[in-house]
Amino acid sequence: MRKIVFLLVFVLLGVAMAAFAQQDVSRQTAEALANGDYPRAITLYEEITKGDAHNAVSWERLGLSYLLGGKYSLAVPALERALQEGFQGRNGKYNLACAYARLGRKDDSIRLLTDLAEQGWPGVAQIGSDNDLQSLRDDPRFVSLAEQAKLAAEPCRDPHKHPEFRQLDFWVGEWDVFSGTQKVGDSSIQLILKDCVVLENWTAVATGSAGKSFNKYDPVNKYWQQFWVEDDGTTTLFTGHLENGEMRYNTEGPGPNGEKIMQHLTFSKLGPDKVRQFKEISSDGGKTWNVGYDFTYIRKK
Repeated sequence: MRKIVFLLVFVLLGVAMAAFAQQDVSRQTAEALANGDYPRAITLYEEITKGDAHNAVSWERLGLSYLLGGKYSLAVPALERALQEGFQGRNGKYNLACAYARLGRKDDSIRLLTDLAEQGWPGVAQIGSDNDLQSLRDDPRFVSLAEQAKLAAEPCRDPHKHPEFRQLDFWVGEWDVFSGTQKVGDSSIQLILKDCVVLENWTAVATGSAGKSFNKYDPVNKYWQQFWVEDDGTTTLFTGHLENGEMRYNTEGPGPNGEKIMQHLTFSKLGPDKVRQFKEISSDGGKTWNVGYDFTYIRKK
């Protein structure tokens, strides 16, 4: 019985040591690739794929090491093998497309890039600046694909396919803000985050108090949102739609005495250099409405 126990211990120890050795090799290969030591990475990944011919990840890493090390003719079969073995990452197709392009196999490269674009892979947006694809730059198919890929990665900037993101652009600019004839504030309205967000930067003239709002279209719920924050900690979330050329936001919440407060906030384009922001408030469930403010934005010269 004691011999059997000792034998089991030795077997488990051998398994543990093999596992540690494998982890160490994996760490070394990853470090070599990350540090740009492509010859060493190639040597290590070649050993791994010899020992495990069905390791899809190692085949892809080997192909990438060949590609980055300038061994394009070797990169192609390794990357192809990775896909054959079931490599799931879409960067595997992309790296293979780069290797094809380096070898002048334009049709094969464009075919893979087209597949990635049609799948909506965001990484394909970089094709216009990738040096590995330099040989494709003069191909009309690639020019069209690069533009499509950029728009797919930046949907808010495509006014033809996604016009809803551009519905509040009339508010973008630098503004003097008036209540009647009295100036009450300055407002800088900017497009940020690849034009997906209309950012408001408000400063009151009389008090110097400030506020900001994020305005964005929600493509899932099909409505606009405004998240307003003041420098005293006050926050308000509005939702709304563009109706008859006006952005109409609404919200409701508890008042200071526990009553329900309803608010309407409307932005109206009055001209190329003039916007109205009109706020109404109701504390009786919408039966009556009072003016919160009525501002006119005049574009700064």
